[in-house]
Amino acid sequence: MSAGVLRLQGGRVVDPASGLDAVADVLAVDGVVAAVGSPDEVDLAVAAAGGTVQTIDCEGLVVTPGLIDLHAHVFPGLGDFCVAPDRAGVQTAVPVVVDGGTSGVATFGLARAWLEASAPATRVLAFIDPNQLYLATGDFIAHKLHIADDERNLDLDSTAAALEAHADIVVGMKVRATHTGDDTHSPFLSGAQSVSGDLPVMVHLGRFPHTPTITNEALLTTLRAGDIITHAFRAGGGQLSPADGTVTPEFVDAVERGVRLDIGHSATDFRFRTARRLFEAGYLPHSISTDLNIYNVDGPVGSLPETMSKIWALGVPLPEVVAMATLGPATSIRREGELGSLAVGRPAEVSVLAVVEGPASLSDGHETIVADRRLAAVGCVRAGRWLPANVATPVAA
Repeated sequence: MSAGVLRLQGGRVVDPASGLDAVADVLAVDGVVAAVGSPDEVDLAVAAAGGTVQTIDCEGLVVTPGLIDLHAHVFPGLGDFCVAPDRAGVQTAVPVVVDGGTSGVATFGLARAWLEASAPATRVLAFIDPNQLYLATGDFIAHKLHIADDERNLDLDSTAAALEAHADIVVGMKVRATHTGDDTHSPFLSGAQSVSGDLPVMVHLGRFPHTPTITNEALLTTLRAGDIITHAFRAGGGQLSPADGTVTPEFVDAVERGVRLDIGHSATDFRFRTARRLFEAGYLPHSISTDLNIYNVDGPVGSLPETMSKIWALGVPLPEVVAMATLGPATSIRREGELGSLAVGRPAEVSVLAVVEGPASLSDGHETIVADRRLAAVGCVRAGRWLPANVATPVAA
């Protein structure tokens, strides 16, 4: 059904941006949020809108601003690594997905052409790698051939031009902080920071096969306020001292000056053990993301709601979990004026989730925990249209 008048009725509306956590209705008219409130309040808005109303019964469900997956790989037209945008997105009740640097500058136009030709229902934004040639692949070809650590691969004028040409969908830069001999300095990170302006630079915390990366200490020290660490809760990333498990000074300093922490789950880059220690020390993620790709989509990651369930299972209250998948990523990519909230007048991007009670196995790829409940995708509103989820979420332990 095309965008018209759409009412999500009777759900628990959790909108951290406004502080709302209550049973309410949400009304979208012609792809824009028109009202959020009691049935009587929304009835008035329906009458003013006129026309036929499509009503979605959300009783017993959780209604949130449209979920944003800040780190996934969704350009299947490039290489062998990506899932289809809708598999990461609307099929799992996620209206907005951000590609996590699948492409470098020279191939980004090709990636975008593929995206526009395939016309996914999911809204796709992207981080771009500053290198001319970078391609995320299962065999790390850009690293195996040493083009990810070759300064001849950098043309910062061209990178700056690409940021300008694709400003409608590029939300920042994704840097693999390799070096060319000095393990305290990455020309790729400093180059990206020099041309990114107000856009954030997202960095992969951890090492790559085949290519040298700067030390964790150097990386944490170099990041600016607003830059993003993805895989921030992985093992061995310099967050915790190997001697006594305390939070390292470099990590403390990075967070205190405004560096943002992203889950970036992946198959091996999130650990319950690391998360527990950092959570207990007061270091929570600003954003929950999946790093979804063909190697983890069937496990241990699955979807953004599945990843949110893991953070919830670690004791983070549900409204905070929702904030980490809505307002948090919207703020990180400087799109909080249009995404991450159900404010009237915003584009109608809304997610609907079920709370499935009962034992549920949740895996980080290394450790499995059994939670009392989990979140499951029901559907989402994307550009004012209701799209039911169609990827099943396992519920049994």
